[in-house]
Amino acid sequence: MRIFIAICLSFFISVGMFLLMQKMTSTQSDMIKKESEPIELTYLRDKKDTHIEKKKRVKPKEPVKKVEPKKLELKTNLNKQLDKNVKIKPLAVNPNIDISSINSLSGAQIELGSNLIDANMLTAITRVNPRYPRRAKIRRQEGFVQLAFKIDSSGFVSDVKVMKSNPEGVFERAAIKAMKRWRFKPSKDDVAGTFKNATITFNFRLAR
Repeated sequence: MRIFIAICLSFFISVGMFLLMQKMTSTQSDMIKKESEPIELTYLRDKKDTHIEKKKRVKPKEPVKKVEPKKLELKTNLNKQLDKNVKIKPLAVNPNIDISSINSLSGAQIELGSNLIDANMLTAITRVNPRYPRRAKIRRQEGFVQLAFKIDSSGFVSDVKVMKSNPEGVFERAAIKAMKRWRFKPSKDDVAGTFKNATITFNFRLAR
């Protein structure tokens, strides 16, 4: 009887332990299964911004135009007025005049001979009028200068001398400086190395 009871009790204990172990293994497998399942991630998309900002088109600025500087006139109105005040007077030359007795501005004697040609009868390629001296203009002085000079075969002027001037020491320098810049048209009859003796008179008059 005791043996039967022991067998039954051991049977029930064995069955209980089996069931308990099965329960434990099934619980662990469920846990492992849950852990092994992939995690589902849900992405929430932001709503697209449907508002479009419109920008006004700005017209490009036009390039700044370059303004060319005006050319300055080197010759002032005063100089123009001064040139108008100087007139060239034709000279009637006496062929018998003794030029050797006439002194120039520097004191040297003129050695041109008596065959003087009036420069107004020649063709001038370059003609420059004397400038009216500033001091004479302020003092309201007027006068004239008679010059004698040489013209070479090329038409260039040289050896300019003062034959006569009034008043003395006022207009001579301006007249000589202007005369040296003159050039005459060469003649076909001119021989190279030869010179012509010419004369001219500049009248200095103020405008009234």
